[in-house]
Amino acid sequence: MLIEIAVATALAVHTHPLYIRKKHHHPPPAVLSAAGPSVMQERALRRRVVRLARIKMYERRETMLFEFLAKAHTETPLLEDASVSSVGGGIVIGPTSVTVDFLGSPIVRSTVRNTGALPVSPLLVVTLRDAAGTLTRASIAIERLDAGASRKIELLSPARASPVSLHWQLQR
Repeated sequence: MLIEIAVATALAVHTHPLYIRKKHHHPPPAVLSAAGPSVMQERALRRRVVRLARIKMYERRETMLFEFLAKAHTETPLLEDASVSSVGGGIVIGPTSVTVDFLGSPIVRSTVRNTGALPVSPLLVVTLRDAAGTLTRASIAIERLDAGASRKIELLSPARASPVSLHWQLQR
């Protein structure tokens, strides 16, 4: 009898809690992709489109900046070399012009021609010498220049210089 009273007392004292905590069950990752591969592909395509739109925006800004600098006449002409020089391998360079931008960095513009019979991908190095004899170098890698083709190139040297002469080299 004593045991029955103890069990009854224990049941009477034990009540349900006033606040029942709900557990939030998150679906496993496999269920998230159950929306279908087409939804996942659409999301990936949207991300790609946004990325391409940003790239296009940056390219437009770069073009606008270049046009502004060209219109603002921020470049000072320094050197005009009308001669055409052969650097070997069927590569001919010239005529060349050198200007200095508003920061004092030389910009070299020239035309490169492939007079050979085969397409080439040359690495060209221009060495600029200023009045004090200081040498400044700039290089450019030209992708696939077909036989008989020509391409206009532009090289920017980050060093401040006022070149009075230049020399082209072909790196192999």
